[in-house]
Amino acid sequence: MTSHLPVLAAQNGGEPGVGGILLWVALPYVTIAVFVLGHIWRYRYDKFGWTTRSSQLYERRLLRIGSPLFHFGILVVALGHVGGLLIPDRWTEAVGVTEHMYHVVAVVLGTIAGFCTL
Repeated sequence: MTSHLPVLAAQNGGEPGVGGILLWVALPYVTIAVFVLGHIWRYRYDKFGWTTRSSQLYERRLLRIGSPLFHFGILVVALGHVGGLLIPDRWTEAVGVTEHMYHVVAVVLGTIAGFCTL
């Protein structure tokens, strides 16, 4: 388990604490389960159903600006995480991207995307 949480393990003398395991191992699975089960429940039991009517949302000027920004930010965050997990280190090193440069670009793009979702 220490290989999954190297920073937390280093801070606690080689073993990750219970709080670290709950935060970084259990919580992501709980949120994914709530997301999936919530969608299933809403699809089966919501008496109003799912609609694509969003004209009332776009009547407000602030939402006309904020909604596309939010969706852009979420898309960049999702693609960044998927790309970070799927692209091997060998590929980034082969094109001349150092580990430091990789992390700086990830932090900068992630920060911009995070502010877009606010």
